[in-house]
Amino acid sequence: MSEITDLATLQEAIWENRQRPHGTSQAAAAEKILDQAAQIGPQAEVRALFHLISAYEFSADRHKALVPFARALRLWDQDPSVFDRSSTHSLFWDFKWMTTGMLDLPQVPMTAIENWLAEMDRRYRLAGHTERAVRMSEFYVADHVGDVERAQRAFDGWLAAERGEMADCHACETARQGEFYADAGSDAKAVKHWEPVLAGRQTCAEEPHRALSRSLLPLVRLGRLDEARANHLRGYPMVKGSESLMSSVARHVEFCALTGNEARGLELLADTPAYFQADGEPEPRMGFYAVVALLMDRLVARGRGDLHVTGPAGRTWTAAELAGHTRAEALALAARFDERNGTTAVSERVLARLDAEPLLDRLPLGLRAVLPTAESDAPDAGPAAGSAGEPGSEPHASPATGPATGPTADGAPSDGTGTPDPDDDDEPAMPAGVSEAIDRYNTARDAEDLAGMRSAMAEAIDRAGDAAPPGWRMVAHLQLSELLAADEDLSAAVHHALEAVAWADLADRGSAVVARVRLGGHLMAGRRLDEAAPVLEQALSDLDPSPEAHGDGTLVQVRWWLGECAMNRHEPAEAAQHWLAAAQTAQHWPEQTDHAMLANLAAEALDKAGEKLSAELAYERAADLWAEVGDARRQLRATRAWAWAVRDRDAAEASRIMTGATRVCEAALADATDPDELAELRTELPETLEQHARVIADEDLETGRFRGLYDGGLAEAASFAGRAESLLRESDDTARWCRGALLAAELAVESGETARGLELVAAVEAKVDGDEELSGFRGHAGWIRDLVTV
Repeated sequence: MSEITDLATLQEAIWENRQRPHGTSQAAAAEKILDQAAQIGPQAEVRALFHLISAYEFSADRHKALVPFARALRLWDQDPSVFDRSSTHSLFWDFKWMTTGMLDLPQVPMTAIENWLAEMDRRYRLAGHTERAVRMSEFYVADHVGDVERAQRAFDGWLAAERGEMADCHACETARQGEFYADAGSDAKAVKHWEPVLAGRQTCAEEPHRALSRSLLPLVRLGRLDEARANHLRGYPMVKGSESLMSSVARHVEFCALTGNEARGLELLADTPAYFQADGEPEPRMGFYAVVALLMDRLVARGRGDLHVTGPAGRTWTAAELAGHTRAEALALAARFDERNGTTAVSERVLARLDAEPLLDRLPLGLRAVLPTAESDAPDAGPAAGSAGEPGSEPHASPATGPATGPTADGAPSDGTGTPDPDDDDEPAMPAGVSEAIDRYNTARDAEDLAGMRSAMAEAIDRAGDAAPPGWRMVAHLQLSELLAADEDLSAAVHHALEAVAWADLADRGSAVVARVRLGGHLMAGRRLDEAAPVLEQALSDLDPSPEAHGDGTLVQVRWWLGECAMNRHEPAEAAQHWLAAAQTAQHWPEQTDHAMLANLAAEALDKAGEKLSAELAYERAADLWAEVGDARRQLRATRAWAWAVRDRDAAEASRIMTGATRVCEAALADATDPDELAELRTELPETLEQHARVIADEDLETGRFRGLYDGGLAEAASFAGRAESLLRESDDTARWCRGALLAAELAVESGETARGLELVAAVEAKVDGDEELSGFRGHAGWIRDLVTV
């Protein structure tokens, strides 16, 4: 960090620190910034104080924010004039967090909290703010200590009060209000209240992260299991490892413990070893200890108390040992709060959480469901290092209409599964009727009777019941899921694929990969990308691309989908990694269409990620591959994108590339015989010429006028735009011609061909005269006329 000498260097230091990830490192840097800022003067000190408060707010040091806030309040009382509009807003905005934040610190007396709440009320009234934030804060205090009547009054006042500039964002308010309903036993009302947040209509930095975790158990209790599963798979990656969202992580662990997903719960613990440290905030740590104890108790109840698990550093832990330790820690923290509060409410809530009974024996998630052996260590911290983070566009092969293994070198899936055989000598005897159902399935398959196949396989599964071994169940459910997907019943396909995964985990690791890939394919086909991502990540970590195992086609498909998932999460750099890795595998295949598509996708992702030089190389490679494949239209588009990627670095080089794109289009036009292909190429040529014009003539954002990016560039741009206009002149799309003609006119005027430009303007004005649908072009035409008079 450079030396801070004035407000300008202070602002630069604050900006640089904000680029760091939220956490203790950012907070530590903010403390150093404050030390230097205080030497400059009160204005600088105020700005640095609020930066430090913000840094604490999104870290495990949230409790430390009280000290800089009290310091800022003293400065306000001494001289409000040193606070600008932004810092004045921050003072009152942060007041509510400081008031309710003290609830998380059992060493702060309740009398002090009540005094701060009263002071907040007084200062808000003096400043003219509505009482909404005050009533919200009062609700938090009353709810915390278990004062039910006061909490209800404050809650009602919160909802009734007018929203003002100090009110929390809609998403945060909605999420917390829904939790109040759920705590009162109104799960359906809570879920309905959360809907705007869960659906993404109300969002913020920590929503829907929190609401997704809060919705898990209410949804399970309501029997809405598909939604609960989806919210876990979608929500956990949002909170994974976050210091400030420990409570949300705890809710995901609790969900796993109460739905028969103890193995998944252990994976979540392995992701967050730092949560066991004793220097975090007491309240979220108390909740975390409680759900860890709950999870360990479930393992003990299943006879796995000797299992080695992740726990506090410094020693190894078994599930039974950690159960006792975390239960004691959670109750000790609860006792501290109760002693401060003068009630037993916190201990009662913690005990209820500790002693909760499972809601389901098993809710399949599509993730690993098998606990490690007693001799093994705790599970690894999530997927293998080579896998990505999260989730999404349709790949070359559709998982909804066939095997979900996607593109392969020879076109054949390498999944190792087939029709379940009830007469296998290695399997126990099956109940009556199973063989007959499988025979009907085979007969229907030979007749290509999909409905008959579905009916027979469903009957075979029902008749087999619990007598069927895991391997048989896996194959049967997998086959039925494929049949349902072929009939576009993706919801049912997902259900049976989930069952297949659960049984595959009990059969063998290789078949579990196949089942997860199929499940991931169905989820992708249903555009349930957030759910597909963790399933596909686990498949990737276990996948063997050798021909005798899963095949490199499966590897390419999984990475293809994971790239789409990452783009859906607005993480283009991660998407590019997956697509580049997939392209590297596909480059050896005899048919290169998939290789070309992956190179193209990787180029687009690299471009969006700001990796311009890498994007240039990837676009160039994609264009060459499309040429090799013989797809002129895709070659053309990749070449144009390549030119745009190069433009900021070297406009002349971009122009050369764009000239190549024009030649590609002209050659394709000369060779095309199909009427539809000819029609499309005839629209692509003027589009290419116009893009060429824009590549070498930049539009100034302040003035709206074009300028050439190199000597002679403006005249060249006018020439390309003019040629495009002449090609569009006979088009049936009048609006398209008007856009092209006005571009050509503006560039002509800017390059000194005023007469030509005005001629085109007049032609456009004549064309749109009396046509209301085209009236919008008049304004642009007038703008060009004004250029002539300037």
